[in-house]
Amino acid sequence: MKKYNLLIVLSIIAALLLSACGGKDEGNENASGDKGNKEILLWSSTTGPDADLIQKNIDQYNATNPDYKVKIVAMKGDVLGNKLATVTRSGKGVPDIALIASEAVSTYHSQGMLEPWDKYIEGTEVKGENYIEEAWKVGTVEGSQYGLPATMGSWVMYYNKDLVDKYVPGAADDNIITYEEIEKAGAAAKPDGVYAYGFTWPMQNFNNLYLQMGGKFSEDGKPTIDNETAVKTFEQFKKLHDAGYMNKKGEDMNKLFNNGKVIFLPEGTWMLSQMSKITDFEWAETFTPQWDAANVIQGSGADQFAMFKSKERSEDKIKGIVAFVEWLQGNTLEWVKSGSNPTSLGMLENEEYTKMPQSFLLKTPEARQAVTIITDPGSSYIFGEVDTAAWDIIQGKVDTKEQLKKIQQTVNDKMNQ
Repeated sequence: MKKYNLLIVLSIIAALLLSACGGKDEGNENASGDKGNKEILLWSSTTGPDADLIQKNIDQYNATNPDYKVKIVAMKGDVLGNKLATVTRSGKGVPDIALIASEAVSTYHSQGMLEPWDKYIEGTEVKGENYIEEAWKVGTVEGSQYGLPATMGSWVMYYNKDLVDKYVPGAADDNIITYEEIEKAGAAAKPDGVYAYGFTWPMQNFNNLYLQMGGKFSEDGKPTIDNETAVKTFEQFKKLHDAGYMNKKGEDMNKLFNNGKVIFLPEGTWMLSQMSKITDFEWAETFTPQWDAANVIQGSGADQFAMFKSKERSEDKIKGIVAFVEWLQGNTLEWVKSGSNPTSLGMLENEEYTKMPQSFLLKTPEARQAVTIITDPGSSYIFGEVDTAAWDIIQGKVDTKEQLKKIQQTVNDKMNQ
């Protein structure tokens, strides 16, 4: 009886060992060395309704039954930055990919935190010729690709077609509105209590006009903002403000535009859902206001997929990531319903996308060529300081040149920290 009982015990132990081995082969660790289930972990700072749209696209991809399904984890921008720095230093808990801002690629690369994509995308459809050139260049650092383009947000302009016909008929026929035309509209509309220009996000307005006037954000690798072009840029906004063609600080421009009290409203492509609610008049979307109609410049930003350094990510999984990025080239319809644009030219084959108002930025070579993305060292510091000081300059509370000197010094100090 004792021998019989011992035999039973040994049989149970053997069965358990075989079960454990089988479990390891089938799920706990696959042949490529990936621990856990075959899943790509994507970190993003996109939250709210926009994150829901991205999730819909990811659900569509996962429904194709790929080798590696994608799981997105969204968090606030500052939280994302802190967590990426922490996990990359420790080498543990690093996401398989992260969606980062265009200006962050060079910064993370300089800190030695990113892995290049080059050998993994060689021979695939993930290549520069399939994307907007400027969006692809954002991820290129020192000849290697450290970022792969996702979607693009742009500072464009919405306008009230009825008011354009009333105050500056024909001005929008070429889809380009110049500051000269805005001043003309302002003079005609002011007696009726209608603004020609809605000034909302200072940094975005400044960035576009500054670039159009020939401004640069770096000289010899160092940030620059204390220059005559910056002075000239602010003088143009002061001119519109002092003439009464532009709003005063604190006025709700989106509300005024919705109520038919603003002709031209520079805003982000991300405002599409708000604009779509307007029913009292016909509106349209076009390039941000231009200084020179013959040299159109359109400020934008293109988020990038980046791989942060990790010892836990297998080559097989990276191939799965590239397969996901390839699929996105023609399948970002849900994602761009927020108002953003795809960076992949493959989406031009999607009729539903090409009917969206923001699609004008991809439809012609001229429009694609106009896209400009700033990644200069220190540019994010400049943008932050301009945002803070712009209204004081425009309202004449501070001297423009003196304030720009202060901004330059602050930016220099931050760069040297």
